[in-house]
Amino acid sequence: MPKILSQEEVDSLLKGIDEGKIGAPGDIAPESRDLPRYDFQKEHGPVQQRMPGLGVIQERFTSLLATSLSTVSGTQVDVTPAEMASVTLGDFFRSIPLPASLNLFKMEPLRGVSLLVVEGALVFAFVDLFLGGTGQRHVKLEGKSFTPIELRIIEKIVKVLLEGLEQAWSDTQKLRMVFVRSEIDPQFAEIARPDELMVVSRFALEIGKLSGQIMLCTPFAALESLRGRLRGGFRGETLGVDEKWKKYIEHKIAELKVSVSCTLGRSRITGRELLEMKVDDVIPMDQRPDDPVTVFVEGVPKFTGHLGAFRQNKAIRVEGRLNRE
Repeated sequence: MPKILSQEEVDSLLKGIDEGKIGAPGDIAPESRDLPRYDFQKEHGPVQQRMPGLGVIQERFTSLLATSLSTVSGTQVDVTPAEMASVTLGDFFRSIPLPASLNLFKMEPLRGVSLLVVEGALVFAFVDLFLGGTGQRHVKLEGKSFTPIELRIIEKIVKVLLEGLEQAWSDTQKLRMVFVRSEIDPQFAEIARPDELMVVSRFALEIGKLSGQIMLCTPFAALESLRGRLRGGFRGETLGVDEKWKKYIEHKIAELKVSVSCTLGRSRITGRELLEMKVDDVIPMDQRPDDPVTVFVEGVPKFTGHLGAFRQNKAIRVEGRLNRE
């Protein structure tokens, strides 16, 4: 076997080791303890890119929330999706501003328990609205707890939220949202190990000048059986009409109050005639009493009819519909 190094080169290397100029084979740099460990079994990256179906469910839940919360609270509630991310349960708990209402629920038949979190500011706003207030009362949250009456109101709001979540999931997977209990301290609401990965969806709510967040926290493992459907996107909207949602909208439209008016007649006079007008003067109109009149709905001409009386009140008998869009 040919020599790789000459005797002179070998002697030079040995001399360098003796003098400390060249490190010995055993001199290995100590392993850094600050390097983070990467778990290849965990899901990483944007949730909506891996499971776009969750993004569509979030958008539908946002729309349902705005309607249901406005109805149950009696005031306008604006809801916008804030973000969706995958974080560990420990990091999620550290991000929650306390006090908050931590509500445990099951998504049957999926395994595991999920969390629905309502920030303290929103809790007291809804309590104020239910008790006849405006929901704008400022409450000092530090050290604040919830009374039994407030807990009952919170539970009612949470059940409305879970009904909306169940409906938002209905076209992807039939799930039953079952309320378990409410907690205030995160240590009593640990639904998994602190290092277990969660899917967290945040929604920003605005009630007048007051704002806050509600958060949905679901274990990634619970969605494992639905990963194929969620990765394939959301196709339920294109398969047919949501009859429940259609009937709900029709019912709300039917309850709307609209203004109805009509013009009895018109006349043109001069400025002098207006200035000289006095009591008992008669202004001639450009139409006769038996001429048809136009009925306006919210300022839009919709019907024709004739003037009359009904139960000692002035009235209009509708006799035709105008062909207008």
